[in-house]
Amino acid sequence: MLDVLAYAMLGIGLGVFTGLVPGIHVNNLTPMLAALALSSSLPPMCLAAAIVSMSLVNTFISYIPSTFLGAPEEGTELSVLPAHRLLLEGHGYEAVKLTAFGCLASLMLSAVLLWPLLLAITPAYELIQPQMHWLLIAVVAIMIALERSKAGILWAVAIFFLSGLLGLLALDTNLCRGDAALMPLLSGLFGTSVLLPSVFSKSGLPKQRIKDEPLEIRPNVRPLCAGTAAGILTGVIPGIGPSQGTVLAQLVTRSKGAKEFLVAVSGVNTSKALLSFVALYAIGRPRSGAAVAVGQIMEVGLRELVFLIGVALFAGGIAAVLQLQLGKLAAKHIGRMPYRATCIAVMVSIIGLTIWYSGLIGLPILATATAIGLLPATTGVKRTHCMGVIMLPCILYFAGLKDVVISAMGL
Repeated sequence: MLDVLAYAMLGIGLGVFTGLVPGIHVNNLTPMLAALALSSSLPPMCLAAAIVSMSLVNTFISYIPSTFLGAPEEGTELSVLPAHRLLLEGHGYEAVKLTAFGCLASLMLSAVLLWPLLLAITPAYELIQPQMHWLLIAVVAIMIALERSKAGILWAVAIFFLSGLLGLLALDTNLCRGDAALMPLLSGLFGTSVLLPSVFSKSGLPKQRIKDEPLEIRPNVRPLCAGTAAGILTGVIPGIGPSQGTVLAQLVTRSKGAKEFLVAVSGVNTSKALLSFVALYAIGRPRSGAAVAVGQIMEVGLRELVFLIGVALFAGGIAAVLQLQLGKLAAKHIGRMPYRATCIAVMVSIIGLTIWYSGLIGLPILATATAIGLLPATTGVKRTHCMGVIMLPCILYFAGLKDVVISAMGL
C-alpha cells in the first residue's frame, strides 16, 4: 500500500510540473511511464497510480498558467479569455478558486455517478457513434445561431470554416505531424491572439485582490452539473472534446458570466479525465493519452477501475489544495512583473516551444492561427467558433468525407 502511495505522490509531482510549464503536457510523459512499466519489473498498479495522479493533477494545475499567463493547453483554451478578463479586473485568484471548485466538485460527482454510468455507457455509445457527425453539426449550428445579428452569424461561419480549414491542413496532411500541430494551433487561436493586444496596450495588471471567503455554492450548481454531464459525454464519445462539451454546458445552463463559465469548463475537463478511464473499462476504448498508457500496462477490470477512481479522488483532493496555494502565490507576485514584458516573454516562449515541437513549419501555422484568433474580438463574436480547428476535421472524419475534401483541395 505504501508503494502505491509513493507512486501516486510521484504522479502528483509530475502533474504539478506538466500543469505549470506551458507546452509540457501529460501526453509527453505517459509514453515514458508506460515504456518503463513494460520494460521493468515494477508493479503495473503502481505505475498506473502515477499516471492517473499525473493526469488528474495536471487538469487542476494547468488553470494557473492559463489564468495568469494566457498560455492554454488542450482543454483549457476556452478558459483563457474569461480568466484573463477577471485577471485584468484584479480577480485572478478568484478565477483560480472557481476552477479549483469546478474541478474537485466535478471529480467527486463523477465518482458518485460511477455505477449508473457503467450501466449506461455501452448502449449509449452504440446508439450515438453512427450519428456522431450529425451530433457535431448540431452543436456547431447552435453555437453559430447564438450570435444574434446577421453580421455576427456570418462572421461566426467564416471564423469556424477558416479555423476548420487550418486544422484540416495542419492536422490531416503531411504538412506537420498531427500531435505536434496542436501546439501552434491552440496557442495561436487562444493564446497569442489574446496576448498580442496587451503588448500594444499601455495598461498594466491591477493589484490582485485575494479573498479567502468560501465560494457560494448555489449559483454554481447548474454550471457544475452541466459541466460534469458534458464531461461525461466527451469522456466516452469520440470527436467531442472539452471545448465542445463546454459549449454544450453553457447552452444548457444559459450561463453568460465568466464565473459560471469557468466552473463549467473546469467541470468538463475533470469529469472527462476521469471518464476516460471508465470508458477504457466499459467499452474498451481509451479516450485520453493517460488512459491509453494505463490500458497498455494492465488489464482494467472492475476491481482495477475502482482502484483507479480511488487514486483519482486522492490526487484530486491534494491537487485542489495545491492549486489554491500556487494560485495565491501567483496572484501575489504577478502584479510586480511588468505586464507588457511578461506578455512578450510568454509569446516568445510559445514561439520557442512551437519550433521545438513542430519545427519551423510550426511558425506559419502559429502566425495564421493568431490572425484567425484576432477576428472574434475584432468582429464582436464568441471565440468558441475558433474550435472549428478541431470540430470541422472531426465532422468530416465521422461523415467519411475527410479524404474526399483533402483530395479536392489538392493535398
